[in-house]
Amino acid sequence: MKKIFYFTDLLPFLSKPDAAISKLKRNLETFKAASGDVELVWHPYSRTEEFMQINKCPAMTEYKAIVDEFKSSGWGKLDETASIAEAKEVLNGCNAYYGDQCDLVYEAQKNKIPVMIQNLEI
Repeated sequence: MKKIFYFTDLLPFLSKPDAAISKLKRNLETFKAASGDVELVWHPYSRTEEFMQINKCPAMTEYKAIVDEFKSSGWGKLDETASIAEAKEVLNGCNAYYGDQCDLVYEAQKNKIPVMIQNLEI
């Protein structure tokens, strides 16, 4: 079974909240449908909820509901590691990287892990 590291950053939720929530829902539905063949490790930026609250992000309630449902569903893993070193360890145990641009992309490339950057518009 292939393991996919899925990273979501804070910026899309602050800059384009509706598009970011829609993309997150579509992605999770796609990964859930493929969960017999693919194991998803979702790693949201560790301070997403904190900064959503500070910035009064209109997507915060819906985002929290999505996270809670994902945690309780059991078909994927929510990686809540806070340090970049811990996140790199999790990433290096995966077969591919998907998600927003971040420093972990360079770690994946360095270790020859395929990378695909998500686009909110597609």
